[in-house]
Amino acid sequence: MASGPSSNVTSWQAYEINGYTFYTIEKDNKSVAYQNSGVRIEAIDTSGQTVTYYGFIEEIWELDYGANIRIPVFRCQWVKHPQGVAVDNYGLTLVDLANVGYKDDPWVLADRVAQVFYISDPANAKKHIAISGKQRILGVDGVEDVEEYNQYEELEVFKELEKRIKKVEGSIEKSENPWAHKDCEGRFVKG
Repeated sequence: MASGPSSNVTSWQAYEINGYTFYTIEKDNKSVAYQNSGVRIEAIDTSGQTVTYYGFIEEIWELDYGANIRIPVFRCQWVKHPQGVAVDNYGLTLVDLANVGYKDDPWVLADRVAQVFYISDPANAKKHIAISGKQRILGVDGVEDVEEYNQYEELEVFKELEKRIKKVEGSIEKSENPWAHKDCEGRFVKG
């Protein structure tokens, strides 16, 4: 290991590690059904505070140190923090994927990241909501019962869900039928 990795590097479009399947953004763009290139990593900044960085994978490399030692690394495009990351009134993390930063520091050890999915924010087309991915963890780190590990209720989007629903319901105009359109003429149809 002291002599460094081999000068030959294996490149992948997909990689499975820590119960996640990661793709490069290029592979993601070829599919309408999957999104596996979103990542987040927690780091400690210069003031000692824990900061979560968001981005997506551009390249996947596997460094070969010989003697069956291979270390996967991801080259990511990271969103500037804090300018490109915010938490809304509902506790959802909003990410501006166009607000790119840290171009001089794109590499991360693959086993240090967690997967996220980005969903377009209906309130702001420039932002995306970051949702944590669910690991397929059975058999990893001695986990034998998937029901006792990595439950969806523990994902940020589902924390205090009942309280959030009541807040949204409270903001809806109270009427006999709030689902009905009020900006057009009604019409009754007999069957």
